[in-house]
Amino acid sequence: MRGRGTRKRLLPAPEVRLIPRVRAFEARGASLKYPSRSRSGVRADDGAVILAIRARDLRRHGRGSRCVVWKPDEAQAALDPASRDELLEHCRLAALRGHAEGLLTYGEGAQVDPDVVLPLRVVRRGEEYWAELGAPSGA
Repeated sequence: MRGRGTRKRLLPAPEVRLIPRVRAFEARGASLKYPSRSRSGVRADDGAVILAIRARDLRRHGRGSRCVVWKPDEAQAALDPASRDELLEHCRLAALRGHAEGLLTYGEGAQVDPDVVLPLRVVRRGEEYWAELGAPSGA
């Protein structure tokens, strides 16, 4: 099926020390509105949007990787209405700015490798917002 991309599970290297999602956002200068639930934030000093991206959701395609960040039917997921609205607001802001930073989360605890920050482009496709990560140079 066209546009589906392939899934290749991304796993952190065994020697990587993962930290809690909240601490990873704090390390990037963003405090979370709902610390136990937020998947996005805005850095205080420059207004940059930071999104937590589940590593398992990234799909490779010819120009890099991408994943859905927000979609209208995500009510079935574990996000409460306030967190969903916050994520939608941050996706809209990132799409307007043309860029965001991505933190890869792993596992149910949403642990983050603090040394990996992805340069993202957030785009709207229909009613969905997607995060796109370009292919590295020379790839």
